Amino acid sequence: MSDKHYIVECHSLMRIMATAAVGLELEPGDMVVLRFKGCEDIGVVKSRSDDAQPKAIAIRKVNADDIRMLEETKPWEAQAIEKFKNLVKEYSLPMRVVDVHAWADRQKIAFYFLSEHRLDFRKLHKETSLLLDCRVVIKQIGIRDHARLVGGLGHCGRPLCCTAFLSELKPISLRSARRQNLYVNPEKISGMCGRLLCCLRYEEDAGCRLDFSHHDYKEYEEVADIFNEEEEWEMLKGSRDSDD
Repeated sequence: MSDKHYIVECHSLMRIMATAAVGLELEPGDMVVLRFKGCEDIGVVKSRSDDAQPKAIAIRKVNADDIRMLEETKPWEAQAIEKFKNLVKEYSLPMRVVDVHAWADRQKIAFYFLSEHRLDFRKLHKETSLLLDCRVVIKQIGIRDHARLVGGLGHCGRPLCCTAFLSELKPISLRSARRQNLYVNPEKISGMCGRLLCCLRYEEDAGCRLDFSHHDYKEYEEVADIFNEEEEWEMLKGSRDSDD
């Protein structure tokens, strides 16, 4: 294995830290074959990673045979989720099945569901494994994960951060908004998932350094934002009065 690590997305709810096989050069957007836990799957390289403990190995870029295998897996995947939904009805479980992901080699399959309750689905898991003859993962997801799965546009008019580039959905507290003096309508600082906007974290560290609530004066400067668009921003001078 090499020391080059990457974030690879096999599914919108499954991003894996992987290391490249020796001699394999990868760039964001490359489709690769991953090997992990005895299974093989196909994913897209999203970015480089500094993770020192990758969970998978990117063994090669995809070839024609790999693409054919992936295409053949899709009909099987569609049949699998219908069988799974039928079993859910049979066991009368209060769960809403929202998506499925089958590994390219069909050795493993994951079902994702929403529910307001903690469920005991051990019998469902056993029955599904026997029916599909493969390893089965049944995963309950939260409302933020579901928003990532569905996608959409945020208040800013751009694709949701969770869908576009965030590899991890970190917790966000109302304190983040308060530290930035964002005492506004809750709807303005909540995403389509109904939770606080992920982007509230982006300014929090800077807010701690500048101390948004104690500043002497303000200065307006013309700066370029991350999308290279010229906008007028309110720049805060991070000093404050002290009794020392």
